[in-house]
Amino acid sequence: MNKTSKGILLFGSLLLPVSVFAGSNTLYGDFRYSLNNIDTGDDSTLSGENNASRVGIKGDIGEAGGLTAFYHLQAGASVDTSASKDAINQRFFLAGIKGDFGKLVYGKTSTAYKMAGLKIDPFYDTSAGISLGGATFGLSRLTNGWSDNSLAYSRKIQEFSINVGAYLDDSEEDEHDINLGFSYEDDSLSAGVQYLSIGDTGVVANSSADSSAIRVHGKYAVDSWSVAGSVESVDPSEGDKQRFIYLATTYQISDKMKLAGAYGLMEDVSVTKDGSSISFGWFYQMLKKTTVYTVVSAMSADESDGEDRDTLAVGVSHKFSLM
Repeated sequence: MNKTSKGILLFGSLLLPVSVFAGSNTLYGDFRYSLNNIDTGDDSTLSGENNASRVGIKGDIGEAGGLTAFYHLQAGASVDTSASKDAINQRFFLAGIKGDFGKLVYGKTSTAYKMAGLKIDPFYDTSAGISLGGATFGLSRLTNGWSDNSLAYSRKIQEFSINVGAYLDDSEEDEHDINLGFSYEDDSLSAGVQYLSIGDTGVVANSSADSSAIRVHGKYAVDSWSVAGSVESVDPSEGDKQRFIYLATTYQISDKMKLAGAYGLMEDVSVTKDGSSISFGWFYQMLKKTTVYTVVSAMSADESDGEDRDTLAVGVSHKFSLM
């Protein structure tokens, strides 16, 4: 049996218990693909890229005593499988309860630190990113990936929210990671601070052992226009503190058309990665759940050992939902 068949059978088996759940359940997906021309000065290549296509299922598992139990499972769906790539691969899975007390979640999840950056990035999971997916240049690696053994609590009180996350180390080191955060949000303004403390093992996705990070973020939106920013300071166990700056803006021209722009800066990360980037994008909702886009980005390295890169991408995001 090939990997594609195994992946389909595996994901299908995960859906079997859905029929016995009481409550609402949704099977959904997002096909994301782009054609990219990447110019590094010395070379120019044309390629097709899977920009984190995914399928998932989520829902409530009944309600009692003012509490609601819920679950969410998501898998990556690759359209360019090879010997090193599975058709279906794990992204995240979680379960939890929510009520007046707040929300409590356990599983393999995104950190609140990651989500604070993801939510302000209009180019997330497009080819504007360094790896043709995930976060755009100017956001740290901590804005990508999912963290194992996550136990997270959050609560919103009017316009204010708090979050606490523990990422449990199963090794004998017993070095757990911690995420603490605070935010404010009203109709037009959102702002907050997220802090990560990483132990000697580094359970949080894309973290470095024995390090810390802090992100200050904000977004202001009015009518059809928005502007957002993130400033990060990442302190590794060795070397200088790393600085990340990301600024983004969007303008909704019409109900179906949106423009976006972003500027990113990375300092003291590495000789090959330090530099700046600027991105522009045009997004058009061709159908109710289908968006096509064009993105142009240019990255400029600070050092001669780094690589300048210009990217022109034409992509599509097609979503579906069932049940």
